[in-house]
Amino acid sequence: MTDGASYNVVVVGAGNAGMCAALAAREKGANVLVLEKAPIEARGGNTFFTGGAYRFPYEGLEDIRQLIPDLSDAEAATVDVGSYPEARFREDLMRVSEGKADAELVETLVTHAHPTMLWMQELGMRFILLYGRQAFREGGVHRFWGGLVVEAIGGGPGIC
Repeated sequence: MTDGASYNVVVVGAGNAGMCAALAAREKGANVLVLEKAPIEARGGNTFFTGGAYRFPYEGLEDIRQLIPDLSDAEAATVDVGSYPEARFREDLMRVSEGKADAELVETLVTHAHPTMLWMQELGMRFILLYGRQAFREGGVHRFWGGLVVEAIGGGPGIC
C-alpha cells in the first residue's frame, strides 16, 4: 500500500463471501481494499471449485431470466429449468448437513439467496446457463436438473 491510499475496509480473500462483503461496504461509501493471494486463474475461493456455479431457490424460467437478461426468447424456448422452491433448497441443505445445519442460518440463506443473486447481477456480475454440467438434451430441449442452473461467466475467477 505504498500509493498512500487509506481504506475503511480491508477484505482478505476474493471468494464469494469476501467479494460480497467488499461490494456491500463499497455500496455504503467505504473505500475498500481486497487482498487475495491466489493467482488470477485460481481466484474465487470455493466458487473456484464449483466452477462458478450457484444454487439458489427459484420458481421458474422468469426468475432465471432476471439474472440473465440477455437470454433470448429463442434460447429460452429451448431450455427447461424447472423450479427449485425454497422448501426443496431447505431440505437439501438439511440433508447434506445430516441435520446439523443451524436452522436459523439455513432460513436466512434460503430466504435471501435469490435476492442476493439479483443484487450481485445488478452490481455487474454476469451469469450464463450451466449447460456443461447440469443439463442434458432431450428432444431439442436442454433440461436442467438439481436446482443448479447458472454459473458466473468466467467461473470462480469470474467473480473477482
